[in-house]
Amino acid sequence: MRNSDVEPPSAADDAGEPAVTGTQSVFRALSILHAFSSLQPALTGPEVATKFGYSLPTAYRLLRALEAEQFLVFDRVTRRYRPGPEILRLSGVMLHRDGVVAQTQSSLVRLRALTGETVAIFWRLGNQRTCVQEMVSPHPVRIEAGVGVDYPLTRGAPGKALLLALDERNVREILNDPDVASPIHGISSLLAELEDSRERGYTMSADETIDGAVSIAAPIAWLHEGLAAYSITAPKSRFGPRERETAARTLLEEMARLRSALRR
Repeated sequence: MRNSDVEPPSAADDAGEPAVTGTQSVFRALSILHAFSSLQPALTGPEVATKFGYSLPTAYRLLRALEAEQFLVFDRVTRRYRPGPEILRLSGVMLHRDGVVAQTQSSLVRLRALTGETVAIFWRLGNQRTCVQEMVSPHPVRIEAGVGVDYPLTRGAPGKALLLALDERNVREILNDPDVASPIHGISSLLAELEDSRERGYTMSADETIDGAVSIAAPIAWLHEGLAAYSITAPKSRFGPRERETAARTLLEEMARLRSALRR
């Protein structure tokens, strides 16, 4: 028997449920994958059923289908499902194309050496952003985002940098998602800030996701619009207006250098 927590549901288990098309099944399975996060790294069958309003047999059938293709793995001790190796394989395909990983790693080393502050790369995953690479500041007092930690697109310089490629209609669609945090200073302020940021090429934030933190971020627009962004983050006490301006110039210079390297 495959690693699962209950016996496979019989046809009778789904009696009374409306017919589900193949396309609907795909979207349901993808929705389950989207439910995993750093705050919720594992889920049980009943939790999935409750979260999405599925019957328990339907939830288990979807979970087992994802498990069979190694998108999920089942822990027999905790009786929970977790993201599986297939997700890592697909992530590797994305991250290694065009030499992105090697180039961005050396780029982060250079940025940290030049600024002395924490530098990171965020990728957009759905309507949130996730830290995928980070090199922390050598200072005893520093700010860390945390690799694998999710943050809202609408708050913090990296999130707003990822929104620069979107028009007002698309930004408003994101804000209509009930799971997306509202902008700190309101929608109109966010839209105006994005317009200004497009002209200068980078975004800034203070105290929007981490208390006492100031960030500067710029998108990797030429790689795939709205997919990834670089950030420099430091404690507010060490990152005043002059330091921010200097860091912003350094960031834009590094982005230009990276763009040239990735297009060779």
